[in-house]
Amino acid sequence: MFVFLSSCNAQEKKDKQLSIIYSKQIENLISFFDENAYDSIQKTYYSEIDNKGKVTSKKIYNVALSRMVYGLSYTSEFYPENIKKAKNAINFQLNNLIANDSIGMYFISNVENGIKSNSNEIDIWQQAYGLCGLIEYYGNKPNDQLLKKIHQLNAAFVKRFKDTINGGFYGNYSFLKGQISGSKSLQSLMYPVTSYMANLWEVDSENRIKYETILKENLQLLYQKAWNKKTGWVNVKFTDTWNVCDNSDENNPCFTVTPGHNFQLASLFLRTRDWSFLPEKDKVNYQLLGQEIIKNTISNLKTIENGFYSEYNPITNKVIDQRKTWWQHAEAIIALSLAEGNYKKELIELEEFYFENFQDFEYGGEYFYLTNKNTSIKTELKGSIGKSIYHTIEMIRYQTKNQQINEN
Repeated sequence: MFVFLSSCNAQEKKDKQLSIIYSKQIENLISFFDENAYDSIQKTYYSEIDNKGKVTSKKIYNVALSRMVYGLSYTSEFYPENIKKAKNAINFQLNNLIANDSIGMYFISNVENGIKSNSNEIDIWQQAYGLCGLIEYYGNKPNDQLLKKIHQLNAAFVKRFKDTINGGFYGNYSFLKGQISGSKSLQSLMYPVTSYMANLWEVDSENRIKYETILKENLQLLYQKAWNKKTGWVNVKFTDTWNVCDNSDENNPCFTVTPGHNFQLASLFLRTRDWSFLPEKDKVNYQLLGQEIIKNTISNLKTIENGFYSEYNPITNKVIDQRKTWWQHAEAIIALSLAEGNYKKELIELEEFYFENFQDFEYGGEYFYLTNKNTSIKTELKGSIGKSIYHTIEMIRYQTKNQQINEN
């Protein structure tokens, strides 16, 4: 028994040391918001923060705050003081950024000076990522009362967006008309899984069956519809019956694509290796497709060690936007970290590029965009409607797990 406990303690210490490799980057990112965005009276964080840390508005966005909670909750293992900050932010979110209707609770986009935003429509991105922080906090600090709120929010989310006829989710919901025809997309299938439901399945072990049917259904639709083998890019926009919209006019494509969504889809498929509720045959198919997506994406981009551009025409493979976006590179690093060691060189090089170019160690935080010459674009806000600390912290999480596997 003593030997076993000593071994466990040694492994916990080793895991913590591996995560602390990123302490400089974590502290630089979180301290930027702690020092510049935190309101000690409301005990929460303002969302819109410029390059030097100036608060540009008093808006507090649901997604940015939820993503802040995610990062604070995850890092609390190494920085215990962060769990209290996360709890305070959650209290603000639950008290100020949630409303109710006949279906149930939903997230409000933002609040400013006590005035809540008001709209007749809500979108799946803001609703799904509103749950992101709550679930990460619950995984670190289980609480029956919080879990009850999560269950209520999830139930209302599913009822609002779920297509009970053709499967999957609509992307938009109107309080006046219901589900909005024509709003189905790659994101409406993928984001509910990647932002919260897969993590909820992991931490809410007693209620896993509640989530498994939806996870299976969305994965199958993504497997069947989301990847275009011919172009090597994801399909982004769909009809209500999950047919890909006509994207044959190269001068006026139905949708454009981002490498970040390619990598995000690949990561999702590769994550399924640990999901016990899936048939083994499906897991094998998902692993193969995940690896295929990474391979084809890198081929489309030619090279990734010096970063990659933000947007492409999927028909011509021509670059539409030469800027380089922080979140897309974080998604790429996650995908490579899950690729079973197939891209070790690219992973090391891309991570070095990420921290050397996107993080700002003069004023703190990280840049949203780089130019095609890797110069930071300082006019873009470092904190915004969806930008706080989530993507980088999530990337560090997967990189840490990858390093642990390699060490073992």
